[in-house]
Amino acid sequence: MKSFNFTRFSLIIAMCAVVGNTVSAQTSKEPKTEYIYNLKTVPLGMDNYFISTYYYHGKNTFNLRNIPISTTSGEIISMKINPSGTSFALLTRKGENTSVSVHDLWKAKKVLHEFKKIGQASGICYTPDAKQLLVSTDNGLKMFDARSFVETGNIEMPFTANILTVSNNGYYLAATDGTRLVVWNMESKEVRKEFDLGVKINSIAFSDDSNIFAVLTEDGGLATYDTQQFFILQNYDAMGQALHCAFHPEGKYISVVCGDKRIAVVNLLDGENRNYIDNAAGGTTDVRFVKDGKKQIFLAYNTTASIIYKLMSELTPYYTKLLADELEEKMNDWMKQMPNESLEEYKLRVNEETRAKQMRLFEQEIATRMADNMVQMATVSFGNYNPESNMLAVNFDNMPSIYLDVPANEVGDFMDPGNLEFRNAKYGLTKEDKFELVYADVYNKSTGKTYTFDNQERRSLDFLKTDDKFVPLEVIQQSNMEEMRLMEIKENVVQTAKQANAISDHTNISVNSNVVSTTDANGQKIMNYVVNFSYQVEQGYSAQEDFGPGKYKAEDSGAAMSMLAIIKQAFEGEFAPYVKSGKKLQIKITGMADALPINGKIAYDGCYGDYTDEPVYKDNELSSLTVTKASGVTQNEQLAFLRALGVNNYISQNINGFSAMNTDYKYYIEVTKGKGGEFRRINVELTFIDAF
Repeated sequence: MKSFNFTRFSLIIAMCAVVGNTVSAQTSKEPKTEYIYNLKTVPLGMDNYFISTYYYHGKNTFNLRNIPISTTSGEIISMKINPSGTSFALLTRKGENTSVSVHDLWKAKKVLHEFKKIGQASGICYTPDAKQLLVSTDNGLKMFDARSFVETGNIEMPFTANILTVSNNGYYLAATDGTRLVVWNMESKEVRKEFDLGVKINSIAFSDDSNIFAVLTEDGGLATYDTQQFFILQNYDAMGQALHCAFHPEGKYISVVCGDKRIAVVNLLDGENRNYIDNAAGGTTDVRFVKDGKKQIFLAYNTTASIIYKLMSELTPYYTKLLADELEEKMNDWMKQMPNESLEEYKLRVNEETRAKQMRLFEQEIATRMADNMVQMATVSFGNYNPESNMLAVNFDNMPSIYLDVPANEVGDFMDPGNLEFRNAKYGLTKEDKFELVYADVYNKSTGKTYTFDNQERRSLDFLKTDDKFVPLEVIQQSNMEEMRLMEIKENVVQTAKQANAISDHTNISVNSNVVSTTDANGQKIMNYVVNFSYQVEQGYSAQEDFGPGKYKAEDSGAAMSMLAIIKQAFEGEFAPYVKSGKKLQIKITGMADALPINGKIAYDGCYGDYTDEPVYKDNELSSLTVTKASGVTQNEQLAFLRALGVNNYISQNINGFSAMNTDYKYYIEVTKGKGGEFRRINVELTFIDAF
């Protein structure tokens, strides 16, 4: 049996601790910020799975231990690793002919497939969900199932592309032959945008959140575009040879190979803010950001004799994004109708005016907490004084200046900046993602007088939260009313389950819903309806009411079956209007297991079929998992996966209408550190795309 990827996952995570063939100039007492993997062969190109990097030279590919993992008959042009970490594809050239093959990433020199009769290939890439392999040929772009290698579709192309990339949300395919550049809608296979840049294109990339598209050209230019309309966002120059680019996972920074000896890490919100990494050895052609098991972010790049991992701890977080995410969560909770709150009271509390006011209050509260009172750490100085407006500039070395209203006869009191105390300080964020004071009571110790600086009515998050991002209040109110109805359905189902002794008061089922404003693959605004179902069983009662040790069928859990009964009753009843044939539905199923070791093997009767290298997410990172009737269950990850499959099986067989929708199942696996039945459970999140 082929070992499944969670064992591999652990090995990859361990790489950060095992330095083996690395060299570092730091002393052993200092925390390492750079790992250097010395190589015996010059890496001409590379790719990575999680933090593990592989490279190629000539006809061979290697791991970081310099061990060959594949050999081909032709020279390797491109290497792409399957995002689930199971395999990798190679594009090779032999004479005038090219070919594409797929190899096992974990078994050296094992060829999984060689494509025949596809024409002259020029570019390859995987879709981010690991389900498809795309091959650009002289006969157009061909799409293959990434595991069976069966052709699943094609896209006519006006050129033979040598660079391909797909956005993480699966909406967009971008391709270029170095001269022309086109972006397609992956769903409709229609062209979204054609670019005429008039200069050779060296690299293209989508940000991890799929909101930004970057184009790097040989004249040293970097251009970014929004992916809603593909309008230009920003141009950046002085990128040298501009060989390759890659986005930071948070989207605030992008790395650019300026030449074989220099990399620039550019702050996209402030183009003048650049960090440079110089490499005397030369040979750098590729760069990428990677995460380790501790979620630390490294910059990985190749040289003539090594692959280097540099910890990017000097980069500041994307505060605006962090603030916006927390703000959205707080506003979703605030806009829900409270228990025992009448409809009239709710409408009085929640309206367009109060929503805007509350949003500003939350934003200020979050920003102030994140800023950690920066003014106390600032070096303060005085700037110019405007006698007409009576405004005195107060400067900080870590924030923008503020202006105090100081009468002309009191300016002489401001001689020593050290006499100022900034009380009740409140902060906000600028569009450059920098903290600024928006309010402070400025106390002058030399006179005992207090001056108030108040700029709380600035534009706040308007630069980020435009009208297009808002959900109409009436839709939110509708969602809240529906959530109340879901709660009633839940109570009815729970009471029935209790009467049948399936569960007791020790099982708590939760239901919540919200509306998310987003855009579709055509850049049109849509609103998704998201409904989450989860449960918890109190410690000591799981064996009776939830999954017992080694159990995985939904029918084995009274709590799981009760939760699924709520979904069935809701979406076959009052919520059936959301179930529309052909409409998109995303179902995220999280299967959980505890850390109780599995001794030997748990029998699997094959009731859900056999799965080999099935893409699943663990810790929100794409991986793969194998479980078959023959192999049985030997790891808790497999047990958690089977519990998720049980939910899929129940929904497919018991909820009318879902099977007629364009349904995409995603499996998330969690294995807790704790031991006990209370950690063996499932939850389900339904996202109805373009529901309103």
